[in-house]
Amino acid sequence: MKKIILSVLILIFSILNVNFLRADDYTDAMVKAKKKLGDAANKNNKAALLKVRGDFERILQLKKNEWMVNYYLASVDFILSYNAIEAKNNDEIKKHTESSLALLDKATDANDQFAEAWILKMAVNSNRWIYDMQSMNDIIAKQLEAKDKAKKLEPDNPRFYLIDGINTYYTPENFGGGTEKALPLLEKSWELFQTYKPKDETYPDWGKDQAAGMIAMCYIKDDKLDEAKKWMDKGLDAMPESGFLKNYVQKQYDEKAKK
Repeated sequence: MKKIILSVLILIFSILNVNFLRADDYTDAMVKAKKKLGDAANKNNKAALLKVRGDFERILQLKKNEWMVNYYLASVDFILSYNAIEAKNNDEIKKHTESSLALLDKATDANDQFAEAWILKMAVNSNRWIYDMQSMNDIIAKQLEAKDKAKKLEPDNPRFYLIDGINTYYTPENFGGGTEKALPLLEKSWELFQTYKPKDETYPDWGKDQAAGMIAMCYIKDDKLDEAKKWMDKGLDAMPESGFLKNYVQKQYDEKAKK
């Protein structure tokens, strides 16, 4: 009898140990993949983005926090959609956008309390204006749903204000957008980034450099280049390797400075 009990205990501890190892494997894999994703995004390296997408696909096989992994897969597809926007390839924009939205739906279906997925839906749905204008009512409804859900879940999440600010920046003034209305949202995002801490190391932590960069973009658009430069410097102090600041925002600044 003692031998049977001992065997059962050994089996239980073996199972528990395997689960602990899997948890460690998951965390380790996620942190490494997150780092690769950040590097690939900063370098705007499509091949590296596709490679890290494969890394997240393999993490799905661990069957742990799949809603979180699907969020990162959606993030990769969203970045790929921006590459397609730069290339003016509407077929690729649609392909990556629809893939990103489908993955985010999986994330929120599995965990509708995950604010980050709703925040990213706010951003990704904006792409649909490029290729799906006839679905205007649906796009607006989906964006409002995501915005309401995100704000209720995490009203102090800096990425919520960042995406809301970006969407407002690119919305024409006669439709309620423009730099005057975007700037307070972006400044709120920057303010919240100073104290915001992710729940753990697998959670999203991106966006601080983008908040500074978008504030700079507002000032560039309004011909206030001295203010723009201050915010570009703030962003680079926070994230020296920021591809968004060093490439995209700097290019806009240089073009405006020549005029």
